[in-house]
Amino acid sequence: MTFSKAIAIATFTLGTSVSTFAQTATPYQYGMDLDIDHVISVDAKATTGHASTATLTYRDSDGQVQKVSYIRPAINANQN
Repeated sequence: MTFSKAIAIATFTLGTSVSTFAQTATPYQYGMDLDIDHVISVDAKATTGHASTATLTYRDSDGQVQKVSYIRPAINANQN
């Protein structure tokens, strides 16, 4: 394998991985059937308010990467 072929394969592989993660998240609705096989990441911004939006990125049982966004209460929101 030549160096240029190796670079082309690496670029194609990285490009498809990045485009997979660039998809927009589906807003979660109560009762949604989530097929979560492996959690990839949870992106939740730290806030001082009462709630924030978090995004769960996961791989389903078919191997497809999915994203779902949901409302997450702040850690200190329910503290007495």
